[in-house]
Amino acid sequence: MFAATRRTVIRSAASLGLTAPLVACAGGGAKPDPKSVALSGPTSAKVLLFNNALFTGAQDSLTSLLSQLDPQLKPDYILFPGQIGEFRTKMVAMYSGGDVPDAQWIHPSITSLSASKKLLKPLEDYARQDKTTPISEFYPGLLQYFRWQEQTYALPWYNPGYSIVYNKTLLDQRGVTPPDRLEKDGKWNWDAYLSTLRDLTRGSAGDPARTIGLHPISTNLDWICAWIWENGGDVFSKDAKKCVVNEAAAVEALQWYADLYLRYQVVNFGAAITPDFQNGFKSGRIGMKQANKEQTAPAEKDLAEVSFALGMAPIPKGKAGRANRVGTLGFGVANNAPNGDAGWRWVRFVSGPQAAAVFMKNLSTLPVRPRFAQLPEFPQSMNPWENKDYWLEAPTTARALAQPGSYNEIATLWNTTWADILAQKGTVKALVDDFARQANAMIAQEG
Repeated sequence: MFAATRRTVIRSAASLGLTAPLVACAGGGAKPDPKSVALSGPTSAKVLLFNNALFTGAQDSLTSLLSQLDPQLKPDYILFPGQIGEFRTKMVAMYSGGDVPDAQWIHPSITSLSASKKLLKPLEDYARQDKTTPISEFYPGLLQYFRWQEQTYALPWYNPGYSIVYNKTLLDQRGVTPPDRLEKDGKWNWDAYLSTLRDLTRGSAGDPARTIGLHPISTNLDWICAWIWENGGDVFSKDAKKCVVNEAAAVEALQWYADLYLRYQVVNFGAAITPDFQNGFKSGRIGMKQANKEQTAPAEKDLAEVSFALGMAPIPKGKAGRANRVGTLGFGVANNAPNGDAGWRWVRFVSGPQAAAVFMKNLSTLPVRPRFAQLPEFPQSMNPWENKDYWLEAPTTARALAQPGSYNEIATLWNTTWADILAQKGTVKALVDDFARQANAMIAQEG
């Protein structure tokens, strides 16, 4: 990946009139009311980071940029090297022991945990006093991932988008209508999706010419929820106090999705299927995969290294329309932070236009605010086969999964349930009923 220079980034943001507010706040001005947020002045911010290459690959450029935009704010980075599960556990222990940062990297799976345990501070008061960063400017679908009980606990800096990427060479060889053409004709729906996958699935195990429709997509609860939404169902009630995944629309979606694996066998999964496609999508023998923007970057060695032509289409529509899960990332301010105001200054910077230009120049993200699509780095980050309109549609159709405080335990239980579905240990309805019963028992214990 390549880094943006400070001069280039500031110039491109300035062309949209986006730099002045942050630069103005970095200097002097009237003394703030004692109860007001300190938006300027020399200080440091202890920033807890997760070992995420999307961020660490741009960290040096961001630090250099911050030194020009808010030269009195010095970030003190603390990098956690483990996995997200370890991060959740360590984070709670750190806070309990009084080792509290000023700002913190936030993954959607820790929003409810952090908010319910009062580890993070709602950001509305900061944004209300600091007019440079209106929360309302961000895509609502991205913000939902960081909201809990009607309050916002982080601002996004990362928007991966999600779209269907297809092997154009294979579709042309098979005479299969490409999904973007079906989309233009208003026909790209679940029926067309299944038909396309079946048309691309040919040959038997061991056949060197064998092809299959779909590279597997994560079936974790915070991924498979999108298919449930598209069918008009949900996983939890809006207040997250009840698991409703065993209601008719959700069960119908899960049955349909399980059929892709078991009945139609159009998904590359399991020991009996995987050996024919050792390199996954890069083998050239898989028709489609769901992908995000970062996978287009050369450093990812994923979509950038294929030896065949690519095409792109949005996620197919269900009977309830199009719905996306978008794995956004953000930064929040710790509750009881030693210097929460400095934490906010970090949050507003890293979710702002100049930082966005750096991330987009690294091909690692899409705009987190609609107006950031006007930055020149956005169209410049597109490969010839990419469709920026499809990428921009993803956050407008994004939804976040309502999460009870015990979500992480429930999500782990779901993985066992889905494995049981694929192992055909019971009907989809019976297994989902059992999952919902156990999930509701966990939610009831939250009090």
